[in-house]
Amino acid sequence: MNFKAYPVVALALIVSSAQSMAVETNSRQTLLEIKPITCIVRQLGELCQMTIKLHWQTMAPINACLYQEQTKLRCWQAKQFVNEQLDISLQKNMNFRLLDNKNDLLAQQIINVNAAVSRQYRRKLKTDWSIF
Repeated sequence: MNFKAYPVVALALIVSSAQSMAVETNSRQTLLEIKPITCIVRQLGELCQMTIKLHWQTMAPINACLYQEQTKLRCWQAKQFVNEQLDISLQKNMNFRLLDNKNDLLAQQIINVNAAVSRQYRRKLKTDWSIF
């Protein structure tokens, strides 16, 4: 691994270990928490597959579905809280939304995709100095 990539990896680990940003809506007081909040790939554009820990809770039992952008991942009937693990795949930053059966937004959270190797820097093909 290139030494220039270490700060990027360290920063990504710090960000992913930080407390995830749960969103609470005022009307229903729905808490949504997904961890980890960051997925590390070697280069941007690569597919990231990971298992997330999903936790959500409400004040009263509800019917709800979790969406990854427009794709329905999982639904629950008459649940007040959920603690589960889900396998997901993503190539870019994705918005995860918890919707009720009327498609009203209860809560949402973004999962970020970060690259360990930045495309910004190109490896030099020769050294800076030469005898000839």
